[in-house]
Order: sequence, then structure tokens, then C-alpha cells
Amino acid sequence: MSNKLTLYTIIAAFWCAFLVVLGVNLAGNFVMPSEEHLTKFGYPIEAVEEESGPAEATAGGPRPDIKPMIVAAKAEDGVAVFRKCASCHTAEAGGKNLTGPNLHNIVGDAIGDRNGFKTSDSLKAIPGGKWTYEVLDDYIENPKHLAPKGTMSFAGIKKPVERAAVIKFLMSNTENPPAIDVAAPAAAAPAAEAPAAAPAAPEKK
Repeated sequence: MSNKLTLYTIIAAFWCAFLVVLGVNLAGNFVMPSEEHLTKFGYPIEAVEEESGPAEATAGGPRPDIKPMIVAAKAEDGVAVFRKCASCHTAEAGGKNLTGPNLHNIVGDAIGDRNGFKTSDSLKAIPGGKWTYEVLDDYIENPKHLAPKGTMSFAGIKKPVERAAVIKFLMSNTENPPAIDVAAPAAAAPAAEAPAAAPAAPEKK
């Protein structure tokens, strides 16, 4: 008899364990749906793609024309900007050389030794050999760009408006600065004349 009770106990324990495992699996599917469930009943969420904005301007593009800015600039505004240069340069007539040369009459002048100040070969090698408005603008922005082996250690003036103002100041300290040739904007084409209206047909009587 005891053997039968033992057998029945083992069978009952087996089925109890089976039912427990089955119940756990069913409960798990409710809590955490299977991948198949998600595929059949889930709602896909579409990611919204961000619209790409306009392409950013690439570095190294064409330089802005500095001449119209110089025309619009004021020499008195350039006085304040020139303070960044005043530790190395003077600009008035008869001014002495400092770490750099006196800059009186520099606008339009030949690139070379000035007032007894020796100019570096790197500076003398600048194409064109003159302090044109374009060369001044480029050099003031970054002296090492035009004269990589030059002795000037100034980092440069990055804002075009400030460069235009300081060049206008240098013009005021140049006896005969070159004329600034600013191309006038092209005139708008005259509007096409409207075609003449066709004569009205005579009324039928």
C-alpha cells in the first residue's frame, strides 16, 4: 500500500510541477508579448526624418569685395580698430618705426623697405608687389596667409567691417590714395512693352 501511495505522490507532484510551469509561461506571454505577437498585433512607429537644412557655406570660398565696405566706412571708426596695431605701428606723417614700420602713405605704395625699416623677403614676394586695397584686406585679416615667413606675429582682424574701417583710416593717412573703383550695379532691363491690343471687330448690324 505504501508503494502505491508513493507512486501516486510522484505522479501528482509531476503534474503539479507541469501545471506550474505552464502557468508561468502563459503569464509571461501576457506580461512580455513574444516577437510573433508583436509582429501580428503591434503598431509600427515610423521615425520622422529631420529635413536637412540648406548646405552650409564651405570654408575657403571667394572673399567678399572689401572696396564697397571701405567706401561706406568712416576713418574715425578705423581709429579705434587701429589701436590693435598701435603697439607696433604708427600712421601719422613723420611717425617713428616701432616693432613694425610707420604706415604713413602705405595705401597703394610698393611693398618694400619703409622709412629705413627692412621688409622681409616673404612680404616682398606678395604677388603684384603693391599695397592695393585687396592686398591690404587679405594681409590685415591674416598676415601669415600672404607672407608665411614674415616677421609680423599679429593674429589678424577677422571682421570685414573692422578691416574696412582701418583701411579707411590708413587712407586718411595717405596723401594720394588710389581711387576706389566700385562697379555700379547693372541697370535693370526695361520692361517689355505690352503688345498693342487688336482692333475691335466692327459690330454687325
